[in-house]
Amino acid sequence: MLRRLAAPALLALAACSRQDEFSGPPVLVIGVDGLEWSVLEPLMAAGRAPNLKALAARGVAGTLETVKPAYSPVVWTSIATGAPSEEHGILFFNTFDADGKPSLPYTSECRKLPAIWNVAGAAGRSVLSVAWWVSWPAERVPNARIVASYAAQAQGNILWKAGVWSDGLPELTWPESLLEEILPALREGVPTGALKEDYDRIFGLVPPQWEWDLQLDTRFRTVYHGDRTHLRIAVEQLHKRPADLNMVYLGLPDVAGHYFWRYHEPEAFSFHVQPDRVQALSGRIAAAYEQVDAWVGELVAAAPAGARILVISDHGMHANAGLTDENKWNNPQSGVHDDGPPGVAILAGPGIPARGLLPAESRRVGSVYDVFPTLLDWLDLPQPPESESPGQPLRAWMSPEWQAQQPLRRGRSYRDGFRKPAPPRQPLENADEIFQRGMQELGYVLSQ
Repeated sequence: MLRRLAAPALLALAACSRQDEFSGPPVLVIGVDGLEWSVLEPLMAAGRAPNLKALAARGVAGTLETVKPAYSPVVWTSIATGAPSEEHGILFFNTFDADGKPSLPYTSECRKLPAIWNVAGAAGRSVLSVAWWVSWPAERVPNARIVASYAAQAQGNILWKAGVWSDGLPELTWPESLLEEILPALREGVPTGALKEDYDRIFGLVPPQWEWDLQLDTRFRTVYHGDRTHLRIAVEQLHKRPADLNMVYLGLPDVAGHYFWRYHEPEAFSFHVQPDRVQALSGRIAAAYEQVDAWVGELVAAAPAGARILVISDHGMHANAGLTDENKWNNPQSGVHDDGPPGVAILAGPGIPARGLLPAESRRVGSVYDVFPTLLDWLDLPQPPESESPGQPLRAWMSPEWQAQQPLRRGRSYRDGFRKPAPPRQPLENADEIFQRGMQELGYVLSQ
């Protein structure tokens, strides 16, 4: 029997929030996995990331401190809940069985705390969330449209498994009727379908004799198709009915950094990197960033005029110092982030004075724990008790006038009455095996 969020839990959560009319500007959160300033800043300076450059120019841009180790599902859940992993319950990519062997991936039902979409929806704010990490099964959130993600970057292996993509993953959306609206995007996104030519044009073809790089290219292609699919869904939903809180996740820069850093910065490695491959593949990371910049432009254009924008990444990226001549063909991750390099944060919109990109020596905008309280602030919702919030709303970047008109207020805990966590389950037979194989192909060792 499929487990659902109990109605009493939803009512209890709603009772903790003031369900008044929201008159503020809508919020658009664009989560981009693995954005790194050492890559993005030169592209902005060269005019190759015009949309992100424009957002930074009319707002403020800098670094977002993250956690160590910076595992994406953990960090994105901390962003969504404002809490550390030991409190929200998502500890890694997957759970482990009694023998310590990798088991099912974490799912939304494993989460111990309400995410921002739970809180906002229960408080009467409309929500649109597309492809956030650890959001499958789609939760039955009032006032919300949710397109869930089973495992983000590995999800494409499942979404387009034979017999699945044409019908949609079970419990992929809330409300369930939303699935019919997004099926055309899923059908277009299949890796052998219409988007294949776009990928080939943007990234080029890998010679078939380069077997190692061809394998990476095949996996990277799946992530591109997943992002393009989620972009289309988000843009179409924004055009149809923008929400008070709109959220979308994109994963391409993270996988590009993992796979192609050896060609992006060959001098950072102790082994010889073949010049012909550097020539052919060194532009892959920049191309991924340029593509994401174009997608950001589409999302901003689809959002209502006057929306407040937040672009964030869960971590940065750098060369893998542990990659040597002996193991270079056993580890696809030539770019890494386990040590928690800071990510990117760009804030723009009403009430945010134009400060631009902050100086390198004082570039910190905030931390991943500050996103949840900031979104509460922007949605005119009270903050939880201080004991429940390691972060603070990013009010320092707001104008004095906005701060005066929007005084900080605290309310009751949003955690009271939230449903109990449940063990993970899988959306279809063998999905756990597909997930584990996909994450291993991406270079993740599924053991702690």
